[in-house]
Amino acid sequence: MLIQIAPSIFLMEGENEGRFPFSHSILIRDEVTTLIDTGCGLKRLERIREEYRPDLVLNSHTHPDHSAGNWLFEGAPLLVPQEGFAISGQLVKMSERFTELGELAQKWRSYVQEATGFQEIRPTHAYEDGRRFRFGSVELVAIHSPGHASDHYCFFEPRLKILFSFDIDLAAFGPWYGCRESNIELFEASARRVQALRPRIVVSSHLGIISDRVDERFETYLNIIPRREEEILTFLSQERRLEEMVDQALIYGSFPYARELLRYWEGQMLKKHIERLIERGLVRERDSAYVRA
Repeated sequence: MLIQIAPSIFLMEGENEGRFPFSHSILIRDEVTTLIDTGCGLKRLERIREEYRPDLVLNSHTHPDHSAGNWLFEGAPLLVPQEGFAISGQLVKMSERFTELGELAQKWRSYVQEATGFQEIRPTHAYEDGRRFRFGSVELVAIHSPGHASDHYCFFEPRLKILFSFDIDLAAFGPWYGCRESNIELFEASARRVQALRPRIVVSSHLGIISDRVDERFETYLNIIPRREEEILTFLSQERRLEEMVDQALIYGSFPYARELLRYWEGQMLKKHIERLIERGLVRERDSAYVRA
């Protein structure tokens, strides 16, 4: 489960092969032992706590698949992005930010607690864009990378040219921008920003270690966005309401678990695409329905 990426840097594989609602974690065993993200599963985190005793815990962003196990390291400094500091570790505030007030937020809280073992704990410090973390021989630069979430960050090890891309994950599903705050244009810009660093290795939160065809994988990943828009335009060859589009699961393909949440995120992503297509004159809205122009 613990895989060496480079000297002093290890990947702790997440449960379910790192797929949501879990993610891979990063362990740095240097002068300062540091754990980055705590979504790999509680049993694995307990092993890290007992065997390696991290001096410091970092979160790449506040989504619970990256922060659910923070509470296991109470007493260690917990650093989170400044953009998410106000809500980090507070389940109600997180649920209302990532879904909608009311019943859906309650369903989100229940799902997160049951699936990940999330417990509340407040962060001790915040970090910001450009912050340099020096752990000994390993140094990471924090890169604000919004789009997936407003507080999403990547980390870059400049000496080794290793990019920790977190949820710019290069997975076959493609970019995820299912929250109200998510933004397709910002996602594309953030991905291009870190791609331009020309990393030798990319460490993805849900895919793991990527060391071959890195530039090509970025292109394949980002090209999923226009492919989704082509599928939407094809489906809108006749007038459709948003609910009909969600029923088709044009992005997710299916809703195999947490159906209400997946349908909500599908709808959010579809709406963002539709807004882009309307702005480009490719889709028209008529009586709360949409059709290809």
